[in-house]
Amino acid sequence: MTVNTATRWPNAITQQQREQFESQGFLVVRNALDQAEVARLTEAVDRLYAEEERAGRLDADGNMHLLGCLLRGEAFLDLLDHPATFPVVWGILGWNIFGFHSHADVHPPLPGPRPRRWRWHQDGTRINLEVETPVTRPRLSVKCSYWLSGASQPGRGNFSVIPGSHRSNTLQRPQNLEDYDEEPPGAVELTAEPGDAIVFDRRIWHARTDNHSRVTRKAVFVAYTYRWMRPYDYSEVPAELVERLSPVRRQLLGEGADPLNYWGRGDAGHPPLFHELNGAGMLDPSVPNQRP
Repeated sequence: MTVNTATRWPNAITQQQREQFESQGFLVVRNALDQAEVARLTEAVDRLYAEEERAGRLDADGNMHLLGCLLRGEAFLDLLDHPATFPVVWGILGWNIFGFHSHADVHPPLPGPRPRRWRWHQDGTRINLEVETPVTRPRLSVKCSYWLSGASQPGRGNFSVIPGSHRSNTLQRPQNLEDYDEEPPGAVELTAEPGDAIVFDRRIWHARTDNHSRVTRKAVFVAYTYRWMRPYDYSEVPAELVERLSPVRRQLLGEGADPLNYWGRGDAGHPPLFHELNGAGMLDPSVPNQRP
């Protein structure tokens, strides 16, 4: 049965959300998932964790960082166009996008003290090395994290950011990256309850804190970029899955009519997300990436 997305996100990004995202580089969406969605995703993540544990693919502390989870269960697919977060995503990036990257993370409580490890980074890997950026790196992608465990207090594997740092290409590092004294100036350890989501610009300097609580950290991340980019952690979507998807979700998993279509051009015309948003009168022509 094809999943219909026509009424999943009736609202566009608000001006307040846009201004906060542009100035801070991130946006916290409280109660993005309801209790049933949290339970369904937790069950899906626990299933993947058990599979990885049996296969011996967890690290020494029992942590899981599993790439490509979008294709590992229906619960993850429902995050692709979730009504609480997707309007922010397409509101920032426009309609010529797809979900190129995802991961499911599980971090049990650490069994004891650990040296503080430097994890601060910007997403994008080779983009940050190969694209000329004399002033500010291009945004290119937006990522959503969905919290399934409580991170209501610091020290639970929280998502840490430096607000506004998406405008800076550099971050001063300590000399010793394996054990250092202080976090970078301006760093904030965000708190989240199960069901909360954090939408962030790939360029913002961010890190995961160690989990010193009694709560196992569980979160799912979905990242979006432009259709002329390549997928990060999958190369092919199973045909039996594609047949069940709506046209918009097919686009969001990388489908395109021809090479020009990925650039918003060609005889095939604009992709499904454009037609759906345009037909609903939701596109804002004052925003360049929302124009035809």
